[in-house]
Amino acid sequence: MYKYNSLLSFLLSIVMLAGISSCEGFLEKFPRSAMADEEAMENIEGIEGTLYGLYSRFIYSHLSTRNLAGCLLTDNMKIAVSNSGRFITYPDNQENTSSFISWSARYNDINRTNMMMHYLDEVEADEDRINRAKGQAYAFRGYLYFELLTVYARPYMYQEPLVQGQPLGVIYKTEPFFGIDESSFEPRGTIEEGYQLVLDDLGLAADYLSLAGDDNFPYRFSELSVKALLARVHLYMGNWQQAADFAEEVIAESPVGLVDKDNYMDAFAAAPGAESILETAFTADDRPHVNNSVQGVAWRSPDGVFGYGDIILRHDMIELLDYNYSNKGDVRGDIRRLAEEPGLDLVFEHDKDGELVVFSNKFGGHRGEYYWDDAPVIRMSEMYLIAAEAYAELDRLDDSRDILTEFREHRMDPDFAEVTVDNKEDIIDLILTERRLEFFSEMSHRWFDLRRRGMGIIKGCPDNDPGSPLEFTDYRIVGRIPNAEIEANENAIQNPGY
Repeated sequence: MYKYNSLLSFLLSIVMLAGISSCEGFLEKFPRSAMADEEAMENIEGIEGTLYGLYSRFIYSHLSTRNLAGCLLTDNMKIAVSNSGRFITYPDNQENTSSFISWSARYNDINRTNMMMHYLDEVEADEDRINRAKGQAYAFRGYLYFELLTVYARPYMYQEPLVQGQPLGVIYKTEPFFGIDESSFEPRGTIEEGYQLVLDDLGLAADYLSLAGDDNFPYRFSELSVKALLARVHLYMGNWQQAADFAEEVIAESPVGLVDKDNYMDAFAAAPGAESILETAFTADDRPHVNNSVQGVAWRSPDGVFGYGDIILRHDMIELLDYNYSNKGDVRGDIRRLAEEPGLDLVFEHDKDGELVVFSNKFGGHRGEYYWDDAPVIRMSEMYLIAAEAYAELDRLDDSRDILTEFREHRMDPDFAEVTVDNKEDIIDLILTERRLEFFSEMSHRWFDLRRRGMGIIKGCPDNDPGSPLEFTDYRIVGRIPNAEIEANENAIQNPGY
């Protein structure tokens, strides 16, 4: 009985959707309170209400947990000695910390996308409006399944050790759930099936959005941001030519480019970020003055009034940023370090309760309000680094060096920007280092980069940051599927080790 009660509770949480609130002003940013129930989705306004609610949930899923959890799991960040108790199990990679993307929340939203697609074939509305809604729904579903696969399944290129002899992905549902029947007890599909579903959904999203035109760039999915996401997905799959093609297409078509070193913080401090291809965004209603944001846990104002400042840079990350505690600086002139003059610096040093620490300043209330930290989801920097990595893997080393050099010219003095390494392995190592420098507190890129390339995580600097490495074969590299799902669904198989 417990099994079925657990399943019923889980499924009811998927079906229940909140009511609609006013949609006025959505062309600027999206209110988090806008949702639609099943009955409301019988018209286009209700479908759009559900869509705006998805964007609100998107905001919160890309704040503290999505941006920082994977950074704490790797060699980028750690917890200050004086802390509020948040994320304290992450630097040690304790069990369940790799499950930082919520299984149930993602499936709740997947069901919302399935319901929208179901009703969009029945409602009457302007064709552009229908196409735009379909494009958004397919983009969301593809993105949500991609997130689930990157956490709860082995990486596409390194699928072993397999689960019960099979490369199991997650559970795939493409029809809306209206009640409990045999289809409620789905088994896990394969990793291959999952990534094909992601590619299919994103391809349809790009097609529909190309017909409808972009709307409110970069705060909602556009044809361009879907292509950027396709570049990321193909990179994770090792489809090097497709990854390079999509990245180059985005670079050529994007209305935003790389910021130069003199304006680097505009990538985070401008509204929207100067490099943002897709970005989450708060409205005044979405911005309660509480510590539920990236800034709340990973930043502390110099006067100690705002932010817990729990999450700080590891010593080896500080050294990689070419800054040490003697203020030696960086001979390359790389902007990604602690600047000598105060201002909008990437990182800054602070005395936190007697501990000398370094905070990330990417989410420092730059837009005039504390806890107003709109978060980039995809930045132009990523497209350059995806293209460089893909070209290196294709043995097009000159192309890889050229695009990597162009990227570095926007980050450091030109005399030091040219990439001169001449073999594939060294170029790829340099690209991974540049990715670490560029995204050290964003979107958990470091965690996913190490996983997708089958690499273990080395932690600790002697006498500074002791830590235990995490081997790639360790079961904690893959997240735990919630026990309630396993207990309720006899067809679902838990990941090994849990």
